[in-house]
Amino acid sequence: MAATLVESMQELSLQEPAAKEDTVMVQFKIAGVGSFELELENDVAVRDVKKLAKEQCNIEPEHMRLVYKGRQLKEADTLECYDAEADEPVQLFFTAGHVSMMGGVGGTGGGRRANVPPQRNPFSAPVRGLPGSKGLRSSRVSGRPGGMALIRKYGILMKRQEFREKAQEIGFVKYR
Repeated sequence: MAATLVESMQELSLQEPAAKEDTVMVQFKIAGVGSFELELENDVAVRDVKKLAKEQCNIEPEHMRLVYKGRQLKEADTLECYDAEADEPVQLFFTAGHVSMMGGVGGTGGGRRANVPPQRNPFSAPVRGLPGSKGLRSSRVSGRPGGMALIRKYGILMKRQEFREKAQEIGFVKYR
């Protein structure tokens, strides 16, 4: 037993293990914001890539979408499809729920709503017939009441003018 212990102790060293050859520099591009690079292994899952990318861009992983060569990468996918020689970066899009899109105080008149608890999930729009529908819907950016002038598609919940200011930052592109 002592001999096996001595052998295992001899195998230990203080030198750093050799760098893996399957690491690659992955380029990320955020629409309207900028770009950055991360050194990643080919077999790392996209969910882990999002966690590492959060440190570079301050976007929560649950609000990220990664698109490479026109295909959205799923959480369980790996980066084996990434071609380091190609100049095409991985595009990082974030949803309207990102912290830069949050804001406002909610309710009509800019104050807190009377007898209505604050909305827990900002991504679920109030439905018809319940308190908080139509006139009480407030903009996610300014908190001003929106009524019928609120863009609700895709859970954006922003007034038209606010959307025009933030559209490129969110990842929308105007083609005309």
